[in-house]
Amino acid sequence: MSKKVVKTTDYCTILQQSIVDKGTYAYGIERIIVNDGDGEEEIRWVFFKDTMRAKHQLIARPLDLPEEDLLELISKAIQEKIFSKNFISNLKEILNR
Repeated sequence: MSKKVVKTTDYCTILQQSIVDKGTYAYGIERIIVNDGDGEEEIRWVFFKDTMRAKHQLIARPLDLPEEDLLELISKAIQEKIFSKNFISNLKEILNR
């Protein structure tokens, strides 16, 4: 996995991200390291919305998507190698059961 940093915030370091932009809102999947954690990489689902404060401001709440949009996002994240090869292999095993 690449350790190139996309962005660092007070909360975490974003290593990679796949974002689907829908105009006034966007959603995505990120590979992050929580700054006050144990250094383990985590996957975070994100939702951004245009607000008075900023374009595509991160909204701190769960990501709710129709299945069609979720499939688009997961496909993009796989293409952009957000998930490790081990994760993809394990996911294939689960889907083939």
